Amino acid sequence: MPILKRYKWILFIAVIALVSYLLLKQYQADLNHELRTEVMQAESSGAVYGLQHDQTDCLTQSLRNIKGCSAFRCGVVHGRFFRACLEQAQPSENFCHDVPTYTEKQNRDTKDWLRDVCFEHPETNICYQLMRQRQQLCSS
Repeated sequence: MPILKRYKWILFIAVIALVSYLLLKQYQADLNHELRTEVMQAESSGAVYGLQHDQTDCLTQSLRNIKGCSAFRCGVVHGRFFRACLEQAQPSENFCHDVPTYTEKQNRDTKDWLRDVCFEHPETNICYQLMRQRQQLCSS
């Protein structure tokens, strides 16, 4: 009889593990769907905003958008807004002024520039991401 009890516990734990796994997979799928929806909306909004504004306005709006948001999701969503906005926006005269040349690995000039430009933004990592996009555009 004790062996039967042990098998019941093993079966019980296996069922709990399977149900937990399936619930986690569904939760992850729901999160991915939400993120895709947010990204599509951000790209659409960015493109519309860019049609009516210049590159500097896209940057200013993107920095406003990230206020108070430092999560990974914010970086993805607002990064896509910024990219879509820049693709549609009119060039700005000073947008690339003092922007160091983009390199895959950040050099000292880039690190110093990022520190200075993003100093006033507590969402530093997202600001860095936006500025690196700016750097790429200015270097192409």
